[in-house]
Amino acid sequence: MREPDIARAVVTGASGFIGRALVRHLHLGGTEVTAVDRKPFIEPTASAIEADVAEPGVLTGLLDSGTVVFHLAASADVALSVDNPRRDFENTFRGLFEVLEAARTAGSRIVFPSTASIFDPSNQLPLPERAFPRPSSPYAAGKLAGEAYCHAYHRCYGLDVRIARLFSVYGVGMFRFAIHDIVRKIQRNSREITILGDGSQVRDYLYIDDAVRGLAMIATRGSAGEEYNLASGIPVRLIHLTRRIAMLMGHPDIVIKTSGQSFPGDTPRWYADISKIEQLGFHSAIDLDAGLERTIAWLVDGDHADASPSSVSGRTEARPLHAR
Repeated sequence: MREPDIARAVVTGASGFIGRALVRHLHLGGTEVTAVDRKPFIEPTASAIEADVAEPGVLTGLLDSGTVVFHLAASADVALSVDNPRRDFENTFRGLFEVLEAARTAGSRIVFPSTASIFDPSNQLPLPERAFPRPSSPYAAGKLAGEAYCHAYHRCYGLDVRIARLFSVYGVGMFRFAIHDIVRKIQRNSREITILGDGSQVRDYLYIDDAVRGLAMIATRGSAGEEYNLASGIPVRLIHLTRRIAMLMGHPDIVIKTSGQSFPGDTPRWYADISKIEQLGFHSAIDLDAGLERTIAWLVDGDHADASPSSVSGRTEARPLHAR
């Protein structure tokens, strides 16, 4: 099935990991893209505006009824949200409110990326969209509050808002989270690695190309006022992920140790029921091994530093290795 066209799109948080990939994906599909971020967006795939979407009026003049807003601008770090909940609130929630107001005035469509972190850890797995929410961190609470506002604006004002619940996105361009950290640790010491927890943490990994394709699919084939799990639907234990990465890096005999410790706000296990988004025609096209091979090659062979743009789309401070 040919993907319907998105004539015009605004991507907030465009300098972040997912934002950059989404801008490229939309541009290749012929969409006229405007990239908005607090830091410069330097790729030639979109016109760029350097601004903070949490400031009133930033999107005025950019939106109309034919524009789709992909609102990715937010903090994206559970541990940092625990350390500084005020900053997380300012970065995550205030920006969404201003985007909702701008879209309400212009009649634009919004795709709001949320997170699997909103769910209560006691839910049975796999997680359907209607699993019981009970956030474990300020980051997750901000996302759940954002979902609530999206539904309120849809019901009160008829605003076309669609929610994408992202699980664990990885791939070329990532600068943090578990896969990145495992690769870097093995580069430093190929004989031994220590991971947080007991290694039984479960995640649902989705390669970045599939993630941005899924976001575009929700924008074009999804329904207003609905939420969709965007994931592979395949559970992966952290200890198995670590072993697989080590094998792909040529170190199958590495000793894997566990710290037995985690951090406040971490969720021990999740993976998604993806039957709803499958009804839109979505499936992950890049399996974990293929995605890991691409990611490892980029991290090991690429000429880049471990620092992404420090914008509302994400944070770059070093965090302990965990299972995201």
